[in-house]
Amino acid sequence: MSRWSELPPELLQTITQKQTNYIDYLSIRAVCKSWRSAIPRRPHDLLPPNHRGFYNLSNGKTYFLEFPQAYDKRCCGCSHGWLVMVEDTPAIFLLNPLTKARIELPSLSAFPNFPTEVVYQNSRNLNEHFNRNTKLHIRETYIRKAIISEDPSGCQFHGRGYIIYHTVNDNENLALCRSGDISWSTIHEMSPGPHYKDIMFHAGKFYVVDDKDRVSICNTDNPSSMIQVADPPPVPQKWATSNGIWAELWNSLDYGYQTRRFIIYKLDVSKSIWLELDGLDDTIFFLGWNCSHSISALDYKNCKGNFIYFTDDNFMVCCDFPWEGHDFGIFDFDDGIIRPMGLPSYPIKLPRFPTIYRSKRSLGRDRSFFILPPPVWVTISP
Repeated sequence: MSRWSELPPELLQTITQKQTNYIDYLSIRAVCKSWRSAIPRRPHDLLPPNHRGFYNLSNGKTYFLEFPQAYDKRCCGCSHGWLVMVEDTPAIFLLNPLTKARIELPSLSAFPNFPTEVVYQNSRNLNEHFNRNTKLHIRETYIRKAIISEDPSGCQFHGRGYIIYHTVNDNENLALCRSGDISWSTIHEMSPGPHYKDIMFHAGKFYVVDDKDRVSICNTDNPSSMIQVADPPPVPQKWATSNGIWAELWNSLDYGYQTRRFIIYKLDVSKSIWLELDGLDDTIFFLGWNCSHSISALDYKNCKGNFIYFTDDNFMVCCDFPWEGHDFGIFDFDDGIIRPMGLPSYPIKLPRFPTIYRSKRSLGRDRSFFILPPPVWVTISP
């Protein structure tokens, strides 16, 4: 074949069927007029970037909805049916995926030591590639996790509701704000504090877990103090934790890591002791990097209790680990078996440095089983 423009249409369609990225698909159509006429404007099996897939656990179906409000943004939390979205502008806002309502929050630039002047105000003086990557890195990593204490659509939120962020900037601070605030209040500790791994809101209080698995209460009335309420439970050090549930991870040549089983501890705050539980009874627990919460199976049809639904919380931006975004499934306490969840997926990009991996199977397996960024748990709140 002497000219690319003379490739047979059936060959072009075969090539585009291998594409996993909508932008790459559009780029192929833009090569020349003959390619553009031979390739459909909209792919049949590839969603455009302004669509999102929502997987319903109760019926096992996936719904693809047009959701341009989430395009090119990162979701770092979900509470009361609202998504916490971060842009690279650097704006933060709450977004209801059903009503598309939006509530603005104080910008990232309201945080202390945020590189507003260097990256945003003087961006013309910076290398374009460096500036774009820096903004992307800030969007993806500056805030690790965000939770909302109350439903922002209720009137009570505007008077006393708190929003708190678990940040992973250089200082790894906790920060909070009330509705209507124009800036964030950073929670400072009198001595160098620990690294925080997780945070949740329960019974009117924010509970924080640090890297030593100690639990503290965040005193929102006095943002300069943290009250430790419990030492870590007696679990092996290499187990991962989230809200009182510990997961045993084991090394795999194919995947690098894989969840094997879970154990549960319940914190008795009044006695500062952990109680190991045999199961969850009628409760279903959802674990993930963006949020963790539980529901009663009795309140939902086709749902069974004593299960843990978990998604991968290993999300490292700018790293090409081929095993990222794979560790999700359903753990059944009745038989102790982890089963696949059946989530739709898309492949990650090929590793930039394939020689660093221990097993060639990590590079040759079907990449379509991976989801990056990891999926988020969404509760519906019309």
